[in-house]
Amino acid sequence: MLKIYLSLGLLLGMTTMSFGAPESHPTIAAEQLPQSLQVSWQANKPGLGPFGHCAAAFDSSSDPSKMAFACSIYVKLSAVAARRAVQHCDEQRKARSINAPCQVVQ
Repeated sequence: MLKIYLSLGLLLGMTTMSFGAPESHPTIAAEQLPQSLQVSWQANKPGLGPFGHCAAAFDSSSDPSKMAFACSIYVKLSAVAARRAVQHCDEQRKARSINAPCQVVQ
């Protein structure tokens, strides 16, 4: 019976470690974005609410085809919004062949 409890305890511990760990995404300050992405950030910022996030990636500060920007709003958890914003940004990044990683805008 002790083996069953130990096995169950280990299983629950491993599940908590894999699902309970907070995600960590690279971040970038809004001031470090190219001007056109700063404009997008300022336009989207009021609608983000307390949990929304935006993510951006760019290889060029002047070529819009080498920039990706995505926001996630209407979510109940900040971590979910950050993850979704990065996912949407990554989709754009791959479609536009942008090498820079998507970063959560702060």
